[in-house]
Amino acid sequence: MFPDSDRAQAERRTDGLVKAIVDTKGRALGCTLAGAHAGDLLLPWIRAVQNRQKMSTLASLIAPYPTLSEVTKRTAGSYFTPSLLSEKVRNLVRIMLKCPF
Repeated sequence: MFPDSDRAQAERRTDGLVKAIVDTKGRALGCTLAGAHAGDLLLPWIRAVQNRQKMSTLASLIAPYPTLSEVTKRTAGSYFTPSLLSEKVRNLVRIMLKCPF
């Protein structure tokens, strides 16, 4: 997620990663960050783990732009990528495209 961050790109410090551990209900169980300012980026993850928050809560955060805190939002958002690309969703999109609105 660091390479995708505009702030990391501006600072030319795009090396880094975020790895989240999530349960089957989408709640944060833990997180590891490596990269520039990783210690400063842990707070939302600590809160999410302590409060058993779902990834949707982290994905809906409004982060100031451009800050490295966007990596948290992007990481949480990437949790939903497999479900967005599922066969069920693709079929629904095909059906909706055929409907005359």
